[in-house]
Amino acid sequence: MSRHSSGDGIEGVPQDDKAVVHFWHLFGSIPECRRALTSSARDSPYRNAPLLESRVRSLARVFDTETSGLDVPRVLTKEPTLLLWEANEVVRRVVELKRVAPELGGRALSSCPGLLLCDPEDVAAARQEMEFARGPEKARETIAVAPSELLKAVEMLKEDLVGEEAWRG
Repeated sequence: MSRHSSGDGIEGVPQDDKAVVHFWHLFGSIPECRRALTSSARDSPYRNAPLLESRVRSLARVFDTETSGLDVPRVLTKEPTLLLWEANEVVRRVVELKRVAPELGGRALSSCPGLLLCDPEDVAAARQEMEFARGPEKARETIAVAPSELLKAVEMLKEDLVGEEAWRG
């Protein structure tokens, strides 16, 4: 007997709804989302399906995965706190991060959405420290391919673990 994949569950789904279907698949399977849902109050946005779907749709219209590289459902489920933000706040934060670290593409942010929760000034300061320790070119390269290094740098800076040896990768 041969086995066939059941697919991603979005075959035949209208294009406008694909991000929402993908979101619900992820939301139901990621422990952080389950924790956010079960620990939230009855009137929490986490329990308001129409509101969550509206935010997913709004962001998916701005950040089409094919053109921007940003996987909106993945970003929102990897960092469920972002579901509490208005869509325009998330867009504003993406723009601010792109200003501070232009090499952060959609795929990079999708892999490390925790950067969206950081204060852009902290991200800028961490980037400067990385540039000082590694040199501008190596810092740009690292941020582009390993955005989690920038997030780690922000956390180190906030914990006051700054020092040249701490930034060497």
